[in-house]
Amino acid sequence: MNSIIKQLMDEVLDFYLNVEKSKVVPKAYSEELRAHLNATYDFHERVPLDKLISDISWMMRQWTLHVTHPLYFGLYVPGVKMSSIIADTLVALYNPQLGSWSHAPAANEIEQFTLNYLLSQFGFNTDSCTANFTTGGTEANLSAVIVALTKAFPQYGDNGILSLKSQPLIYLTEEAHNSFTKIAHITGLGRNSLRIIETDESLKLDMNDLTKQLQEDKALCYAPFLVVGTAGTTSAGVIDPLPQLAEFCQEHKLWFHVDAAYGGAAILSPRLKPFLTGIELADSITCDAHKWFSVSMGAGMFFCKHKDAVTKAFRVVSPYMPGKSGDTIDLYDTTIQCSRRFIGLKVFMCLAELGIDGFAEMIEHQVQMGIHLRKALKNSGWTIMNDTPLPVVCFTHEKIINQEVSPSNLLQLLYDSQRVWISETKLKNKIPVLRACITNFRTEKSDIDLLVKELEKIL
Repeated sequence: MNSIIKQLMDEVLDFYLNVEKSKVVPKAYSEELRAHLNATYDFHERVPLDKLISDISWMMRQWTLHVTHPLYFGLYVPGVKMSSIIADTLVALYNPQLGSWSHAPAANEIEQFTLNYLLSQFGFNTDSCTANFTTGGTEANLSAVIVALTKAFPQYGDNGILSLKSQPLIYLTEEAHNSFTKIAHITGLGRNSLRIIETDESLKLDMNDLTKQLQEDKALCYAPFLVVGTAGTTSAGVIDPLPQLAEFCQEHKLWFHVDAAYGGAAILSPRLKPFLTGIELADSITCDAHKWFSVSMGAGMFFCKHKDAVTKAFRVVSPYMPGKSGDTIDLYDTTIQCSRRFIGLKVFMCLAELGIDGFAEMIEHQVQMGIHLRKALKNSGWTIMNDTPLPVVCFTHEKIINQEVSPSNLLQLLYDSQRVWISETKLKNKIPVLRACITNFRTEKSDIDLLVKELEKIL
């Protein structure tokens, strides 16, 4: 067993220390992958662990888009700190079940300690508010909608959507995360319950259109109950006007949810925190640690000011579960999940290892890399298409605007080099743009310059 552990640790260290030497983009074909699996495994013949480790490591290196590489500028997937890797290993080793506090006292208290710290950073009162770790932003957003429905419509919990006299509505922009489309379906609200609000020229939610849409819906006897503001939209990293949204929701007695799945990490940076002003007025917040806290997937978080509504939303009676211990929290009774993985350890360890100053320095470095990227692209003849303090850069070129080349073709040429990865998206009025996002603590100016040179080669 010692040799197996050494083999595993050698693989971890080698990849962690030398990920820059890997090709970012794999040349992977489904037929090749399936042929290898069919030829190597049938689950009848036993495979020794050392061979398993070797083969799986080879497959992961050979056939994976390496999102932890400093030249990956794609979706909100960060480089992962060693503390996170160690944390996930420890979690697998001890395998605590966090559903019941009595089963995992240490794990539950570590999570609550971490969440209470983050609650206070968001400006929430730790005594009257509540928080829990989730599998990701979708679960956190789903939690927000369920709790908001429970608070706004007391009969919803027992009698369902059909017991309501009017159709409940959610307000959000087209730039908001598409998880709300799934959530509207899952909760029984229906996808048509989503009211898409216009955005202004900066891609922020347009308050005038929100006011107009709300008035029209009330006149038609609908039941508006929730407004979503986004702090770091997926396509362009835009932060909606949070203070104005908070005031609007207070005036009209609507639940104000801030989806800060990506941008929420900025709350820990003295330089970036002012951009999230107004988030402390939200009823609930989503924040994904696996987007910009440099921890591995999945690690979402749900923060809520209405502890009683959360309890009512997720209450269950389970005679087979251990009894409650004093003032502790049993997560099976207060969250969507029943069986609960120790998600929060990697967040705890990353914050503890870096310290708040080190964490702030880490994300501020990435912001500086975003500023460098914007300057380098402009100097190379590209046009920046979004405005955000976060390191998300949407850009286009005269040749794309004139339809001489398509973004998709450019990307394929870029991917063929296997050196860098960026994505394509569409902004207001369906304008196609290229998108580069920096969420890796390893990314340096030399990586940015290489990306721009690769773009120059293919244009």
